[in-house]
Amino acid sequence: MLAMNILHQEQLYTMETAIERDIIENANFAWSGHFGHKGILQVHSIADFWSWMRLGFLGLVVKPGWLYSEPAPDILGGPDMTSRPDMPTAWLFNGYERPAPVANEYLHYAKVISGIRMRQSVSGAGDFCVLPSLLDPALLSQWLAKPCFPSDLGLLSPEVHEAENFLGLQREEFLFPDLFTIQELTQQVLDMEDGCAYSNATGNACRCEWCSAGAQSLRPWIDEETSRVEISMVVYNAQYGSYTYVSVNFMFNRGGHIHSFIHCLSAFVNPFLRPGPELALTLVAATLWIGALLYALAAELTEIRGAIRNSNAGLRKALWEDYVGFYNMVDWSSIIVGSLAIGYYFQSRIAASAVNELLPSMIDASLKPDANYQSTVKEFFRAAEDMSKAKKDTELQLMFYPLIIMMRLFRSFEAQPRLALVSATLKTAAPDLGHFFMIFLCVYLCFVVSSLLFFGQDLESFSTMDRALHTSFLAMFGDWDWNAMTDVGMLRAAVWFWVFMVMMVLFMLNMLLAIIMDAYQMEKYKTSDATTLWQQILDMIERRRQYIRGERVRLTDVWKTFRRQYAGKEKAMLSSDQLLSVEYLVNTVTRMPEQQALRTMVHSLKRDDILTHGFMTEEQVNKHVEKTLGSMELKIKAILEDVEFINDKLDFFDRLLAPGDAEYDFYFGADGQSHDQASRLWIYNSITAISEELQQNFVRGIQRIGTWQDEFECEQTELADGLREFEQLLAQSLEALQELSNVVEGMDKEI
Repeated sequence: MLAMNILHQEQLYTMETAIERDIIENANFAWSGHFGHKGILQVHSIADFWSWMRLGFLGLVVKPGWLYSEPAPDILGGPDMTSRPDMPTAWLFNGYERPAPVANEYLHYAKVISGIRMRQSVSGAGDFCVLPSLLDPALLSQWLAKPCFPSDLGLLSPEVHEAENFLGLQREEFLFPDLFTIQELTQQVLDMEDGCAYSNATGNACRCEWCSAGAQSLRPWIDEETSRVEISMVVYNAQYGSYTYVSVNFMFNRGGHIHSFIHCLSAFVNPFLRPGPELALTLVAATLWIGALLYALAAELTEIRGAIRNSNAGLRKALWEDYVGFYNMVDWSSIIVGSLAIGYYFQSRIAASAVNELLPSMIDASLKPDANYQSTVKEFFRAAEDMSKAKKDTELQLMFYPLIIMMRLFRSFEAQPRLALVSATLKTAAPDLGHFFMIFLCVYLCFVVSSLLFFGQDLESFSTMDRALHTSFLAMFGDWDWNAMTDVGMLRAAVWFWVFMVMMVLFMLNMLLAIIMDAYQMEKYKTSDATTLWQQILDMIERRRQYIRGERVRLTDVWKTFRRQYAGKEKAMLSSDQLLSVEYLVNTVTRMPEQQALRTMVHSLKRDDILTHGFMTEEQVNKHVEKTLGSMELKIKAILEDVEFINDKLDFFDRLLAPGDAEYDFYFGADGQSHDQASRLWIYNSITAISEELQQNFVRGIQRIGTWQDEFECEQTELADGLREFEQLLAQSLEALQELSNVVEGMDKEI
């Protein structure tokens, strides 16, 4: 809100677009009757430039009178407006002090303040020609008959930073509508074109200052040394209260082509000259923003102080271990960038104030030109340049700030599980994304280099590494110029394009989406039972009501209580191994109900379990279940071996001989006991031992099964099958015991 109310980009866009379109569409040359068939985009030679300057741009900016519509052709029988001698050249409308168009008026609602400035950058002549090594340099120099003028300007279509470079410009010339008529200004342009040759031949005064200086009296203003021409003017729009620095640039590359580029830089006289409600909203927003920056600064400094106080190590180690983190760096970035934005804004306002201070003297010089007129104009242009650059720097800083705020918002979203889903997804996918992007960048850079070598000579969008990077990136997302790509050949372009689309779009981008969606599904499963934002708000309201009624205490109060116990040393508090209980919380924290203490302990244990063990992935769960089932299989195998042993023993005793047999006496004979008593005692002890061992095994097995069932609810079906197998084994064991008991009873009856 603050940036929108201060910058008002929509108003600046309106003014700058109107100026650019006016120059592109209406500054025409190659006239045939009332139609100019060429414009600034058709300036391809030095002669075209001077035709455009004299016949198009100059008459567009310096209007001699009120313009009327074109005459109707004879076939339509319309009136010829321009042939009527009584048509007024100016109109005095209501409220006007002078007839319109007034002096220096531009596009009806703006005024050109300081005339038109023309200057250029040149590349000096020298021995810079690239010559074949087999040729004689003297012969080739004689054949060329002129030096070389190397320059990197205009190699490709101009960019904004080239138009914003005001250094190294020379051969400065001014066209002053306040001092001269349109005819005199036209003569000045002609003198600049031919180096005052015609004026000298006819005995007229030369109006080109640079052309008539020193020994260069017969040298045109533009020659083969010229690499860039800038035509600039400062326009003031009183409707919006803004300055606009208009820069029309022509880049002369050494291939013989001329690139044209129009760039406007605007700034308001005073952004706070707004209606009352808008101004109040702007001031409130500015106050809140500066207050937020100061609060963030205070919070970070407090956190730094706490980290130093709670650490027993040195300053550097304390900051590195207990303070430095990703979101702390984000907070400091927001503070630094915000402070820089404020500083750059004040710098831009100081630069605009300098222009405002020069404006009265510029207006006086325009209304009453004197000997200091030209020096005043030069000073005003320099101030306008500084204002434009300062305004651009401010916008650049303000552009970065919302991106940093976006990172801080992710930190705030982590307080709510469902809002933290995006950042949690990125964290989960980060390892896979890191490895993926290593492959992605290698493949992508190979395609970029391939496109540079393949299309660079024929397409400007692939001619440099940075342009090829950008154009290839756009192609991945469906933005390409197929007709231009076919300049290298239909089949060749199709082969490269197919391979690029299959590898980068069908494979790489879809793999990227698969990695992200896999992590998203995992995080979505984690938060499936999390509280929604709306429910959390309702819970906060309910907790507030309970706190007012004295039914609960705030968690911050609990934190402060423990913090006081450790004298404010949070690190020692968090690393303490003191055991806590519900009773301890109730007795330690003032007014804490037992129910809240119990709930807090349960939630803390759950949170600690999550932090300790984390969330098991599907693959980890499968491995753990597989390991558990393997352990159960070993236990079951041991039980089966025990049952087989019991079965062998029972079968053995079924085949024992009658009393008096040597083998029978060996097993059942004892001192002071009869054979019958010894047999019963031995059988009783064996059955008792086997029963106790089986009982212990079954109890331990059931306990373990219960534990596994609590830990792995998702595997209840498999565990239930295991329980049923245990029940079957138990039934078989009981049947075996019953059969053994029946055998003993049968032996008693026989005896």
